[in-house]
Amino acid sequence: MKKYLSFYNHCIFCNSKKLSKIDTQKFRDNFYLKAIRSDLSLSRNFFSIMKTYQCENCFIVQNNPWFNEEIYSKIFSSIYGQHNRSWSNLFKFLKNKKKPDHGKLFQILTKKIKIKSYAEFNSPFTGLLLHFLSREYNEDFKKMMNLFKYSILYLNSRQLAGKSKKFFKISELNAKQFLGKIKSIKSKKIKNNRINKSLILDHSLLGWGQNDNYKSVNSHTLASSLMDLNILNLNENNKSKKFDLFGIFHTLDHTLYPKRILDYSLKRSKYVIIYCHANPNLEKQHLFTLTSDFLKYLKKKNLHVIDLTHIIAKKYYTKELYFLCSQTQNLSKFKT
Repeated sequence: MKKYLSFYNHCIFCNSKKLSKIDTQKFRDNFYLKAIRSDLSLSRNFFSIMKTYQCENCFIVQNNPWFNEEIYSKIFSSIYGQHNRSWSNLFKFLKNKKKPDHGKLFQILTKKIKIKSYAEFNSPFTGLLLHFLSREYNEDFKKMMNLFKYSILYLNSRQLAGKSKKFFKISELNAKQFLGKIKSIKSKKIKNNRINKSLILDHSLLGWGQNDNYKSVNSHTLASSLMDLNILNLNENNKSKKFDLFGIFHTLDHTLYPKRILDYSLKRSKYVIIYCHANPNLEKQHLFTLTSDFLKYLKKKNLHVIDLTHIIAKKYYTKELYFLCSQTQNLSKFKT
């Protein structure tokens, strides 16, 4: 079974070797782990090999050993290639008029920050992008549902491999019709509520990527059509891109380079909002998790940081953390 594992003897965030083993609660099973065991033919006892450690420098918690690249890439491409929480958020939004639950976070941030440009990391339906979309259409869910429907139809009409020449002609006519519907709906957006929106991707094998699909349409492609997103790769060629707010929502723990992501966002945005798990009893499908003490580490790095977890008035079912940080902006106005 060790052929599935690699050793992570350095902190995945700060690269420190000072990792202390910690005691955790009894193993907790979940549907992710059941799927992993089933597809890889693993026993329930397999996960007892993974021990939990805390970094003495930045205080994150990580599993060691944990899955190697071959296995975690398989987990996020085929075993669980579709990001269940992200897509569920979109369907609850469209069908039940429920935005992703972040308490009063959106209201607080839009009141305290003048936001003309917003970026989000890797997953388009977990953070605040749907809140901005709703505001642009003045909560008109019928328009947004139609926009979703025609976007799916348009993107499917462009999938032509293996089709006949007759289908090509029909598809071209359909594509023009669907694209016309999309443009008509978008023309009705409220002008004063429009902002520049971007989705930043790092294409990590530790996260959901090209296989994060619904009806053969990728989440990033659909989000681009729905929200008029700029899709950008995380690299140094984007130095000119600046944002008023950068959102990282349950995606920092789905990359092998969390420090690089945070540094990137802090350099390019006035404010960075992060939402993450914060449970030292780390579940085995995750390599690592942040902790509340991680904020102490950021403050030692001369960053402005404020914990918003209890300020946003959200009801929690698991241990989670919301915090806002900035290299340049004083955050005292968020305390009131």
